[in-house]
Amino acid sequence: MLVKNTLRKIRNHIRHKGHFVMTFLLPLETLKELIENDLLGEDTLSQASLQVINPINEINKAYHYPLKAGGKRIRPLLALLTAGALSGRQGIETARPSALSLEKIHTYSLVHDDLPCMDNDDLRRGMPTTHKIYGEAKALLVGDALLTEAFAAIAKTPLPPLQHKISLAHFITDLAEASGTKGMILGQWLDISLSGMHDLTWEQLEVIHKNKTGMLLGASLSLGFLAGLACYENSHIPCNWKMLHSNIKESGVLIGLSFQIIDDILDSTQTEQQLGKTAGKDLTQQKQTAVRLLGITKSRALAKTYTEHAISLLHDALNHCQQDNLALETSHYKNLLFDIINHLLLREY
Repeated sequence: MLVKNTLRKIRNHIRHKGHFVMTFLLPLETLKELIENDLLGEDTLSQASLQVINPINEINKAYHYPLKAGGKRIRPLLALLTAGALSGRQGIETARPSALSLEKIHTYSLVHDDLPCMDNDDLRRGMPTTHKIYGEAKALLVGDALLTEAFAAIAKTPLPPLQHKISLAHFITDLAEASGTKGMILGQWLDISLSGMHDLTWEQLEVIHKNKTGMLLGASLSLGFLAGLACYENSHIPCNWKMLHSNIKESGVLIGLSFQIIDDILDSTQTEQQLGKTAGKDLTQQKQTAVRLLGITKSRALAKTYTEHAISLLHDALNHCQQDNLALETSHYKNLLFDIINHLLLREY
């Protein structure tokens, strides 16, 4: 009887309150909480191990230290929202392992970037960097652990059993290409190799930014796209999905370029307190930036151009895959997705 009464109330609510379905739509803050829970709700070691050797507990603390430092969580949010823009809540659940892996990859790169042998930074997200707390050698291991665990996370992507077009290999390949020698590693290598070159051109710097920052943001969108598409029946997946996947990835790369240009602008205009990290380090290290090569006005204009092109590519790809029966739910996440992308251009930290 209780079940029948509850169902009756739900039916009446749907009939008289047409917005009932909106209660199933996750707001941005809830998505951020999902990300934080996934990032911090796991132990890297078993409790049995911690009891046997007490110093091992330090690994757990060190591993979670840079993750607990916060941050904008842009990459996991982009992945979740892209998946939600295609398949709603089911897409978001499928994308959660990808979101987790992206933030771990990003955090590992920051831990390594901050090392004395790289950028030698003392402050990150308003807190002492990992090597300032645990030493350089252990910070190196923290980064290695985050990178390794990222691939363990994405391997847990819950693909539907009858899904034959989208495979786990697609997810792993996207992540590996974005973080390896075709992406982040190449970008950092070029950044080190070309550091101090006074005749560096914008075109050369663009290649660095594309790989160091853009490729992982490209993977954020492409992994979300794969997760959302994987929830479709095989017959509903567009024949040209691989081309759309490529366009989505390019959209993310353009967003990454825009993101880095804005970073260059903020580094030259904001204080350490506003940024939550060392300010003016590019100028101190005499590194070439978009601001030094193009000036602030042209840099802002270029970031705007990149963002507009990225939005156009992303909008077309999502519309091409849209399923009418999910339009109300997916439009909610699509709007949040484009709001975040536009906000990246206007941010002040």
